[in-house]
Amino acid sequence: MQAPRAICLGMGTCGGNCGITKEREREQKAALDAALRAYPGWVWRPVPAVPAMPLSFDALRALGASLEEILPVRALARAAEGTGCDWLYLLAGVHSPSLLEVMDGLADAPEAPRESETYVRLGLSPLGPFATLQEVRVSAGVAEGDLAIVEEPLVGVEDKRLQHIVKGLQGALRKAKLVVLDMAFLVEPAATADPQREYERAYGAAPLRWAFLFDPAPPTTSRASIVARPRSRARSAAVRAL
Repeated sequence: MQAPRAICLGMGTCGGNCGITKEREREQKAALDAALRAYPGWVWRPVPAVPAMPLSFDALRALGASLEEILPVRALARAAEGTGCDWLYLLAGVHSPSLLEVMDGLADAPEAPRESETYVRLGLSPLGPFATLQEVRVSAGVAEGDLAIVEEPLVGVEDKRLQHIVKGLQGALRKAKLVVLDMAFLVEPAATADPQREYERAYGAAPLRWAFLFDPAPPTTSRASIVARPRSRARSAAVRAL
């Protein structure tokens, strides 16, 4: 499988042999070493060989609260599914409720929902102090009277309007001693000659480094949800009453 092209704002390198490049190489090696300990031979399995060491969910929420104080965002935490990573979604805006909250059942669907929202999604690796950033676009439409919400992560961050959020987030992550790994690094295929039958059966493709360090599902996996709108709920109640 050809690795997807990664784009991320504000994370360029100076090239050559400068200190920034060397430090990034050391960070990437530390991440690969952690992945290899968890998945010996670079063979993916549903449960890693070493215990997870994620940032606690309370600490993730606290990080989100601190980001809300310095950036024009709302921070929404989402817990890992299975052995994947926890997420912090930074909504580019401060309105409420967000489509993500409606999608997750944390808020009722409004009668006139927004058509789209943009987020910067922070993923925290379960294998150590590693983080990565993605742009996520969430859209809503009406399907048979109910609300259809679709979440579409991108490979990296493409929207230049998010640059100030990315820069502020990078500074906060450095202060929290979290290493930010570029998407261009994470979407490289895992360095193994062994067949990855278990992963390929589950996801239909060979795993990227992403699958070992962050989440089993590929980074651009879309999700969709149908949420009952207020009038739909009232109509359903009337039908049940009959």
